[in-house]
Amino acid sequence: MRTRKFHLSSLGRCGVCIMLLATPFLLASSAYASLISIGVQQAGFNGGAITTVATGSGNVSVVNLSYGTFGVLNIDAQDFSVLGSPSILNSNSLDISTSTAGVLTIWITTQGVPFAGVLEDFTSAFAVNALNGSIVTVNEATYFDPTNGLYGGTLLHAASFNSIGTAGPFTTPGSPSGTYSVTEQYVIFDVGGGTGNDNITIDFSGTPVVPEPASLVLLGAGVLGIAWKLRR
Repeated sequence: MRTRKFHLSSLGRCGVCIMLLATPFLLASSAYASLISIGVQQAGFNGGAITTVATGSGNVSVVNLSYGTFGVLNIDAQDFSVLGSPSILNSNSLDISTSTAGVLTIWITTQGVPFAGVLEDFTSAFAVNALNGSIVTVNEATYFDPTNGLYGGTLLHAASFNSIGTAGPFTTPGSPSGTYSVTEQYVIFDVGGGTGNDNITIDFSGTPVVPEPASLVLLGAGVLGIAWKLRR
């Protein structure tokens, strides 16, 4: 009877070990509460600084905004809480320029993204769905900031467009910890000084790296070793 009782206790402890191994994944999904910020920037306006025009969580939009030499800015962004894993931040921007040439930069940051507890692959996909008139060039980029900062960080991926098209997906291994931020950036060039418009998108995702079979074997052996030690 004593041996059987001790055996059940060992199994219970082993179950606790397995639950502890899974805890980072549970915390990552339950603690997710990011903040989306949308900012616009153009030389000669507000001292060239980034002006935040909207903040919120889940799904944040800007409608019919005028800034600098650009008007009818419609910007929409969704984060993980709306899209679900592995998507982290997707955005779309529709911009129409006025008769004056200028360069508009749009910044979209989501802060407070939780680390999944394992290495992640960061993937960016860029698209220009419409580009005409005096808007002749659009640059798109994604940034990663392990310090959870606003607007910027380390450049991950970038693409430049002079016509309708797509670029990517581009993937880079990432190893964040705690919470981090991701920024999507659009740079829109109206060089002709006339009226033009564009419709542009960026999709960004982070996918946990699945351990190789050899790593899984080592993990399993480690768990069995802990269980055996507890039983002893």
